[in-house]
Amino acid sequence: MNFEQKQSVINRLVEGKEASLIEKYIADGPTKVKEGMNATDEEWSVIFDYLVFEENLLYKAVVANIDFFLDIYVKHGTAHVREVLDIQHQKYDVVWEILFDYIVISHEGLYFHVLEHRDRYMTAMKARGGDFVRKVLGVWKGKYEENWAKVLDFLLHAVCDAIFSEQTYENSIRAFSMIVNGVREHRPIYKHGLI
Repeated sequence: MNFEQKQSVINRLVEGKEASLIEKYIADGPTKVKEGMNATDEEWSVIFDYLVFEENLLYKAVVANIDFFLDIYVKHGTAHVREVLDIQHQKYDVVWEILFDYIVISHEGLYFHVLEHRDRYMTAMKARGGDFVRKVLGVWKGKYEENWAKVLDFLLHAVCDAIFSEQTYENSIRAFSMIVNGVREHRPIYKHGLI
């Protein structure tokens, strides 16, 4: 679709109805809005982009349903939230960064997510290093240094607790074995059996 065709779709289907379309999108989701407009996939793509970039549609949808999106992020992570919002394409990266800051940073979704999946991140940290985990969590930019420091602190404590627990267990087994061996009665064995 060229620029004139896109503008025609916006003028015909969207102009003057932006607020009601956003309300319907938040209440019913994209499929119902698209069906209600009788828009083709190509037209819906133009309408969606217009509402996202010009009318801040996704931010309004996330603000209205923050508990839902926070829960999805905590359970499944960044990629799943982007999939739900249908913004996997690179052109939505700036919009996603704003949404990420709101969901993950402002509402502390990052900490809840790491807490929920700490074993997975501890394993990844040991196997692939901190830079990999930082990239997966989406906090590789400089503005997230403080958040990353808190995540590292949390993971460090989790790893130390795991090591401490493992060492405590091993030391307990060793101590028990020593006690059992010390109090065990040693009897001689004769040719005809035990006395």
